[in-house]
Amino acid sequence: MTEATGHRTVRDETLDVLRRLGLTTIFSNPSHTEMKLFEAWPDDEFRFVMGLQEASVVGMADGYAQATGEPALVIINGGPGLANAMGSVYTAASAKTPMVILGGQQARKMLLGDPFLIAKDATQLPKPYIKWAAEPARPQDVPATIAQAYRIAKQAPQGPVFVAVPEDDFVRPADPEPVRIPTVEDATVPSPAALDRIAAALNGARRPGLIAGGPVDAQGARGALVELAEKLNARVWGAPVWNRGAFPEDHPLFAGVLPPIPELINERLAAQHDVVVVLGGPAFTLFTAWDLFSTAPADLDRSPRPTLTADVEFLHVTDDPQAAAATLADSAFIARPGDVVKALVPLVEQRERVELAPVREPVPVPEPTTPLTQAYLFHLLSKELPETAVLFEELPIARADFHEQIPLGSGNGYFATASGALGFPFAGAVGYALARPDRRAVVVVGEGSAQYTLHSLWTAAQHNLPVTFVIPDNAGYLSLKYYLQDQKSWEKGYDLSGVDMAQLARGFGVRGERVETPEGLQAALREALTADGPVLLDVVVADPGLFRL
Repeated sequence: MTEATGHRTVRDETLDVLRRLGLTTIFSNPSHTEMKLFEAWPDDEFRFVMGLQEASVVGMADGYAQATGEPALVIINGGPGLANAMGSVYTAASAKTPMVILGGQQARKMLLGDPFLIAKDATQLPKPYIKWAAEPARPQDVPATIAQAYRIAKQAPQGPVFVAVPEDDFVRPADPEPVRIPTVEDATVPSPAALDRIAAALNGARRPGLIAGGPVDAQGARGALVELAEKLNARVWGAPVWNRGAFPEDHPLFAGVLPPIPELINERLAAQHDVVVVLGGPAFTLFTAWDLFSTAPADLDRSPRPTLTADVEFLHVTDDPQAAAATLADSAFIARPGDVVKALVPLVEQRERVELAPVREPVPVPEPTTPLTQAYLFHLLSKELPETAVLFEELPIARADFHEQIPLGSGNGYFATASGALGFPFAGAVGYALARPDRRAVVVVGEGSAQYTLHSLWTAAQHNLPVTFVIPDNAGYLSLKYYLQDQKSWEKGYDLSGVDMAQLARGFGVRGERVETPEGLQAALREALTADGPVLLDVVVADPGLFRL
């Protein structure tokens, strides 16, 4: 209430709208441009999660939203604060994470000048890596704008949205009429004709294949996908840039994660399938072109854009119209992938369960060595991993070893960055643990990637969260090193020697231990995975050489 009039303020109405929307957990690294919202803060009704840097704050909110399935709320400065966070915003947008970001703006009467911490063209800064952005035209429009932003964040395809709020708006009188928040329900269903066409293609295929993207898991259809695959006796591939576990990796029908290179996608799928249905995500996220691995002089570029083999019919299901427009598949269908998976189960014909020829080579059991290898680290981690653990992974050069040595089961959750921006798993696991403290979150991230959201350790310590950070420490950005023909020519660009992750963890209040020998590794893992609160293991591993896709 304003002291002079006793009337409700924009701040009062904003807090009421946040309560009604269920946005009562707030991730923040505030600046003075948000302070008027936090006056006389109702601690008994709102949980305030403090982060030490904005990229970590958005990453934590990302993990929290993926755990709950509902939009998370972030409050940061809308100028330099949002600029700090943009790598994490980029990742949240790639993962289609629903999120409402409130960005503090300077007072309206100061916007004609160039004041400190101003957010110039505030709604433009987060674009194009944001679904929607607004700056209310009047102070009293702030609560209604937040309610609208929430609904847009939840609509398919989901994603982060941004609202810039001048700091003096919160102390102005609220609109006398309370904000009306309509119920908006998803009433779209997959087209029966589209379902019949996809089912007919699968039923008529000699060797059907399925490609699973993150939305299958996010939309609660992981079990239905297992049922669909078993009924079709069809292999299931993880979509390139596998950012969420949509199918159990220890299932006999799981064929592995597709590499994000068109030539390798074609090579693997053409040899196995005549019809492939892509369920969720783009078709496909590509990382690089095969010819860029050559060190020979480059010819004049006459190459066509990436294409998929004509030997396979590709059908693509996505709830993202832009992904459908850009698809490499033969046909695209705009619908929620989770709903399509569930609807297809009764429509496809039961096939005989025959054992399919393996597409992956047997994985050798790694031997203990000094220095340790990343494969041996992952092998021991798999042995000690709790059955319900949720893994967060960011290993640009170790992903093949990780998935070979840790075949995640139906009880495990799996999350990874959906973009090329580094830092999500370190922060995302902390946000996930805030939402699901009943499950152990296990972060497996190289010491290079860890630097981007290192500040999340402090928040994990403050809340005594069940998070285990495992760092395969090879002292470098080695994903860069092996792109170079002369690997010594640019050593300063990838050498990270001298970083002691265990000591850094202790500085943030997290128990940290450095492990250098196989003798102590298993005991250290066992203790770190059952500890009360967060633990970081800095495990020194050898340079693995050229990474595998």
